[in-house]
Amino acid sequence: MYFFVCEFITGGGMQHEALPPKLAREGDMMLSALLADLQATGIKHLLCTRDPRLGPGDGQVKTVPADDNVWDIWRKCMEESEAAWIIAPETEGVLYELTRMAHNAGCQVIGCTPEAIQLAASKSKTRDHLASHQIPCIPIIHDLDAGSNHRTGWVVKPDDGVGAEGCCYFPEARQVLAYVQSQKKRMIVQEFIPGIAASMSLLCYGGQARLLASNRQLFRFTVGTGHLDGVVVNGLPQYTDQFSTLAQDIAGAIPGLHGYVGVDVIVSDQGPLVVEINPRLTTAYAGLRQSLGYNPAEWILSIFRTGSLPECNLLNQAPVTVSL
Repeated sequence: MYFFVCEFITGGGMQHEALPPKLAREGDMMLSALLADLQATGIKHLLCTRDPRLGPGDGQVKTVPADDNVWDIWRKCMEESEAAWIIAPETEGVLYELTRMAHNAGCQVIGCTPEAIQLAASKSKTRDHLASHQIPCIPIIHDLDAGSNHRTGWVVKPDDGVGAEGCCYFPEARQVLAYVQSQKKRMIVQEFIPGIAASMSLLCYGGQARLLASNRQLFRFTVGTGHLDGVVVNGLPQYTDQFSTLAQDIAGAIPGLHGYVGVDVIVSDQGPLVVEINPRLTTAYAGLRQSLGYNPAEWILSIFRTGSLPECNLLNQAPVTVSL
């Protein structure tokens, strides 16, 4: 039996459309880091799929070309595997559907439950849920009109987008309204909150969380469009205590957050505010082993073997830059 690693972008998920170089590079960074970590744990029979437009994958991993109906290929891979680790966007329900497919194929999913993924896929539903548990989030504006005014402007993004996808900044309300009306997807509007763009790398299980890294996101707006240029893993150690408390509150509020979870936050004058929850591997994982001096896959796999969070020795938390 195999251990299937399904990375959506590099594994054929965009086989019928142009493959953006930056997304492919980001996907390969996470995939390469995870495969190396899994091999270091002693797992020998690893299985992946690969978009034929990309170069060959890891020579020690069985790689299936994704040159047919990739969803059928993924299903067959899951049926041949005892476990599946899925790296995919929440957009349009992709991560949710792949997770359900793996469960239906009878293999263990090294990740969050479908219910937790479905909630986290919607920024508005996530925000409402967290706010109902008194967890600080950036408010969503539902009553914007052309006469609205705010000194720092507004941010607009897809409700189910990932990363900086479709994220734009506008100083005037009329620009916001015009942009929202031009989009086919459901968009959310938020006031722009000045602060430090950050993220947390977490281990979660059973309503509990361990903070592995307090990360600085290298995020910027250029002519109103958001760009994520990378992340400094453990680049914000001064916020460890605040982030640890926030992480525990989030894990307690959302059942089904299992394994590695990323949380984007803005460190504002009022403290950390949750932007979104990523119920999957994030770019920060690519620098996590180097930052911690320990293989994080060991801890993650132990969660699903034992049904509990491991004790984590975090004596080493060196800053490591992952550039996109």
